Amino acid sequence: MNNTIYSLNFMYSMERFAAAIYRVQTGGFKNKAIFEKLTHAVDNEQQHASKLRNRITELGNTPSRLALLFQIAGSLLGGLSKCFGKTLALKIDTAIEKKAVKDYGYFFRTLNLDETTKQLIKTIISDEEEHIRNWQDSIELLKSKKKSGGDVPALTAVINDESEKN
Repeated sequence: MNNTIYSLNFMYSMERFAAAIYRVQTGGFKNKAIFEKLTHAVDNEQQHASKLRNRITELGNTPSRLALLFQIAGSLLGGLSKCFGKTLALKIDTAIEKKAVKDYGYFFRTLNLDETTKQLIKTIISDEEEHIRNWQDSIELLKSKKKSGGDVPALTAVINDESEKN
């Protein structure tokens, strides 16, 4: 059980780390589509942290106080990543999410988890994979914006959203 609690606390801390990064980065993106993806990711990561915190408590343990340090580090990394440009910030976000998927997958395969915790981790992995796609799509959006020299990609994103609804 200790390995499970340590792992859940690590995941809890990393979710707070990611939420803090995205929260800080939102101020650096004027593109509405990317801004909305970042805002959604902040909310989603906070939900993950809350669910993990609740699960740790349900299992009779205390969430790690070190999570606050992860959150502070996330804020610092989010601010630093903005200094190096939007594309690099999104590449950092992609790398963080890929690492999260890898870590969650490892915990899922190697720890003796109860069904409730397994389901929670499956749901979080699915969300993290969506974030990876969002950051990769956003990088492509920025690349196409640079090529066109205008705000056409935002219109393209709207058109793509409309075509998905049909």
